[in-house]
Formats: sequence, C-alpha cells, structure tokens
Amino acid sequence: MTAETIAAALGWVGFVLAVSWPLFRSRTGMLAAQLGVCVLFTGHYALIGAMTGAWLNALSGTQAAAAVPLATRPQFRWVYLATIPVIASVTVASWQGLASAAAAVAMTIVSLGRWQIAPDRLRLFMALSVPFWFTHNALVGSLPGMVADTCTGAVLLVTILRDWRARRGVDTRR
Repeated sequence: MTAETIAAALGWVGFVLAVSWPLFRSRTGMLAAQLGVCVLFTGHYALIGAMTGAWLNALSGTQAAAAVPLATRPQFRWVYLATIPVIASVTVASWQGLASAAAAVAMTIVSLGRWQIAPDRLRLFMALSVPFWFTHNALVGSLPGMVADTCTGAVLLVTILRDWRARRGVDTRR
C-alpha cells in the first residue's frame, strides 16, 4: 500500500467518526469519538505533508482526553488550560502559511469548545471552528477533510437546532 492510499483510508475513516461524534448525547461520548478523529487525521495529515494539521490534531487528541475530567473535577481545568499555549508553539514550529493560520484559529475555537461542560455549547464552538478547518483542508488538498467538515458542520447544525428546540419544549420527533 502506498502512503497516498493509507492517507486516504485514514481520512475517510476519520470522516465517518467526524460526522458521528455530534450525535452522541453525552460530552464524554463526544470527546471519546473526537479523540478517534484526531488520531486518524493526525496520520492523514502527516502522510499528505500537512504538518501543522498533523501536530495540532495530535495536540487536539491529547486535549480531548484532558477535557473529560473537566465536568467532574473543576481543579483539572488548569491541566487543560496548559494545552492551549502549545497551539501557538506548534503552529510557529510547523508553519506552512495560511493553512497553518487557519488550523491554529480552528484549534483555538475547538479548545474553547472543549472547555465547555454543556454538550450543546461544545457543539456550538465546534460548529464555529468548521470554516477554519475547511480552509485548512482546502489549502492542503485534503478531500476527506473538506467532506468531513462539510458534513460535520451540517450534523452540528441539526443537533444544535435539536437541542435548542428541546430546551424550548418543541416536539423534535417530526
């Protein structure tokens, strides 16, 4: 198998997880699925030479794991916060122009999202990061990434609307 084939396989499996994580109801389930997405896209980006995307996804996976205890152990927030300055360091060290800038903005928004305890707020911040990840993926030539961003963005909008309607007492079973 060639590196190109492996990169594509990792990207498309990552796509499946990326589209499914917003459907999880629990924050822990969402974070666990995001960790899987991060592992797969770390490999995908590394194999296509998008090193900022690869390193930021590796950091993002670490961050997803570090975010799990935030809901039950508030003192753990300091450990989580320690991962945020690393975004700038990784971006500078792996700079690849506008693609790196877009990935860094996306990752910063993702970081703010994972800081949230409520699943609906986590989804909202993740939705806000989608245009920046899409820009990164377009610039580095990641078709699985662009498709994942487009589809995940759509699923996020549906789940955000579902959550909003549920809070308002609107029947969402239609």
